Amino acid sequence: MQTTSTIKRLALNFYFWIFLAFGVSFTFALVNKWLDPVQKHNTVVSDGKGYYAYLPGMFIYDDINFGFNQTVEKDKHTETAYTDYRYKIDKKRVYTRYYLGTCIAYAPFFFGAHFTSLAMGWDADGYTAIYHGSIVLAAICYAMLAMIFFGKVFDLYGIKYWVKVFVILGVYFGSNWFYYACWESSLSHTYSVAFVALFWYYALRFKENPTVRLAIVIGLLVGFITLIRPVNVLVVLFLPMLFTSWSIFWKFFTEKILNWKIVASTLLASGAVVSLQLFVYKAQIGQWFIYAYSQERFYFLDPHMFDFLFSFRKGFFVYTPIFILSVLGLYSWYKKSKFQALWWLGTFVLITYIFSSWHMWWYGGTYGTRVFIEYYLFFALPLALWLTQLRGVTLKIVMTIACLFIFNNVLQQYQYRKGILHYEAMTWDMYKDIFLYPIVP
Repeated sequence: MQTTSTIKRLALNFYFWIFLAFGVSFTFALVNKWLDPVQKHNTVVSDGKGYYAYLPGMFIYDDINFGFNQTVEKDKHTETAYTDYRYKIDKKRVYTRYYLGTCIAYAPFFFGAHFTSLAMGWDADGYTAIYHGSIVLAAICYAMLAMIFFGKVFDLYGIKYWVKVFVILGVYFGSNWFYYACWESSLSHTYSVAFVALFWYYALRFKENPTVRLAIVIGLLVGFITLIRPVNVLVVLFLPMLFTSWSIFWKFFTEKILNWKIVASTLLASGAVVSLQLFVYKAQIGQWFIYAYSQERFYFLDPHMFDFLFSFRKGFFVYTPIFILSVLGLYSWYKKSKFQALWWLGTFVLITYIFSSWHMWWYGGTYGTRVFIEYYLFFALPLALWLTQLRGVTLKIVMTIACLFIFNNVLQQYQYRKGILHYEAMTWDMYKDIFLYPIVP
């Protein structure tokens, strides 16, 4: 009886579930990353190499033009998949297209690995297995931080406790979020989702108490979200959704936000963070700004919205089907607040249009639609609001469907890691042949 009582008390503690999610994630990383002779050297790969390079460049090699890419990375660490992330204006001016924010998020874990290596007398060159492992741990910890603030946000929206736990864990394990936290941990998205959750929590707090201190916090968060990926600044488009009508939002905006102290505090805080990238450019190439992505750009007259959402190549709803329920949940939200539901829908359509206009709308060899991970709080919210309102048989049906979607996604992540689900070129014929098969049929 005492054991049963203890389990019940633990189950009523939200942090118990966060700890459980951490334990599952850590165990997955331990078995599949740290104990694997190949994978333990292959976390900081692909785009992650470009994000990460600032840290050894600044703190080990004193070289922000990344000459060690050709020596330490290419020649010394042949066990790690090599990427040349350098872009050259001329022989002396070399930069990388990857922005500074993600490496700042890595930094505490990088320094932990670096000082441990120095203390133990290990090779402290920035690219041994312990450094790769530190980035996996970083991504998992930021995922847990995000889930904690998802919970805080849900509390402010009056979400039921069991719904809060189910939706947060369901979104984490039932989408590609878990995959990018525990497998491709060096990509930026897991870090972005944590800071977006922080941003929305403090925006809710600011709405109730618009102080200069909170304005500075929000400015710092918006600046850092932008410093991770500049397109992340689109998150501010959701702000009117804090209110139940446009007129209430506009009144708050004109009376509370358009105050010189609030405006100055927010802009100075966000500008100070974003300016870090400008100083790096100045040090690297002698100029304050460069469009780092060179010839890659958006084609706004040729969006691929349907492909982006529904194709078997990378469709958002194909590889994260739990969010189909989020869209269905808008009807319940609409009955409660027409403005908030319609603003959510309009913002979703707009960011879909923007992301699907990128020259490579499928975003390369990735699992699912990774560029939406940053916005998972906003996808989780209508689902949580809907489940809070449901009762009886309808609730049981929706919960059953959600569980099936989560199971399917966990299986698809396994298929992707094993090469059963192709990393870039899936088709309907290929998909139906492997559907629900843990191995190649």
